[in-house]
Amino acid sequence: MPGTPNVLDLVHRSCSEVAALHAEHVRIDDAAVSELAAELAAAADDVRCAVRGLPLPIKFSSLEQELTLLALYHLLDFGSGYDKQLRRLPGGRDARETLLYGLIGLHLGGTRLDHHKLKSFSMYDIHQVFGIEATVEVPVMPGVTMAKPGPLQPLCKLLLAALHEAGALLEAQGARTPGELLMALCEGLQQAGRTTASAFVEELVDTIPAFRDAVLYDGRTLTLHRKAQNLAADLAVVYGSRDKRFAFSDVAQLAADSGATTIAVLRAKGVLRLSEELAGVIDGGSELPAGPHERALRAAAVTACDRLAAAAAAGTGAASRQGDEPASAVAPPSDGGEVATAAAAAAADKETEGPAAEAEAVTGGGGGGGQPAEEGAGGGAAAGSFRAVDVGAYLSYLAEEGRELYGKVTKHITTGIMAY
Repeated sequence: MPGTPNVLDLVHRSCSEVAALHAEHVRIDDAAVSELAAELAAAADDVRCAVRGLPLPIKFSSLEQELTLLALYHLLDFGSGYDKQLRRLPGGRDARETLLYGLIGLHLGGTRLDHHKLKSFSMYDIHQVFGIEATVEVPVMPGVTMAKPGPLQPLCKLLLAALHEAGALLEAQGARTPGELLMALCEGLQQAGRTTASAFVEELVDTIPAFRDAVLYDGRTLTLHRKAQNLAADLAVVYGSRDKRFAFSDVAQLAADSGATTIAVLRAKGVLRLSEELAGVIDGGSELPAGPHERALRAAAVTACDRLAAAAAAGTGAASRQGDEPASAVAPPSDGGEVATAAAAAAADKETEGPAAEAEAVTGGGGGGGQPAEEGAGGGAAAGSFRAVDVGAYLSYLAEEGRELYGKVTKHITTGIMAY
């Protein structure tokens, strides 16, 4: 219907509205936005290459196989609220690392991830594949123990539910694997003249409810669809330049990741300012229940990244028009953190390379995972522009091991949800 907002319009609009309503507890600091935008402009090449697809340098026999693993990666990309418990397990991995560990094992083991396998996953498989134990042994008398639900059982149940639902829906759709479903879905959109990220996200959340991420806030719907948007970004940026089915024309409309890491980095950079009450809950390591505060944090993160992208683009454009130095030398980073520019990254060793250099180094078989699209092709960012989805990915990158904010951010703890 003409004039009807698409799903990505709803994401940005609803996030902006909720962020404004909850400003008493979660406020966006305009001065900090300007400072961080200057940092982003200084690291422009790395920001634009921050969406890197499946971060696994492994070979695939076909595009379907590669997209299957990519789809499962995003489908199961939740559980950050269980990071502390997961890190106590052998290997010391957080939720995302645990997910990647399991996917690598499935792929290298030659497991065919079709709807039969997904529907038949058991608690035992969750333990074998991801190394997560749903139960703990509790002594009941000398020499005798009993298995009881452990702290990670809720996460195991969520993983199992997502896999079972996906398997059942694949079978109902007549698709063997998640990769086949993605290709069919995007081919259908192409034939209908709707090769857009917004159409893809809308179709995906309607097809597989585990990708749906819309919640109520004070009687209104807050639309986020984090996992579906991240998958759309990977498809467009990594595959769009060589497969027109994924050459979404509106990648710039995709929102930033609204998960716990993005929120924590925005806090560390001073962009998100929290009330004393809310900050105390997060910094004290207490659980933040799914509800108004938690949802407002996510909404504010999306809106803050929208503002950062606009401010970084405006700053880069102004420097270019004035004939100043390139944007990669705009302003010193705040908080003493040094963000590598494109020139610095080229001269640095591999320990200090950014996403742009990493994207060049990662290779994959089959569909060629890890290779970003050229600028302007299939979702590539144009020179001088900044997209919110790239900004969000870059901020999360700053918290990775060996990077500026590794070990220096405090993520909020929310459990029992499939959103992040």
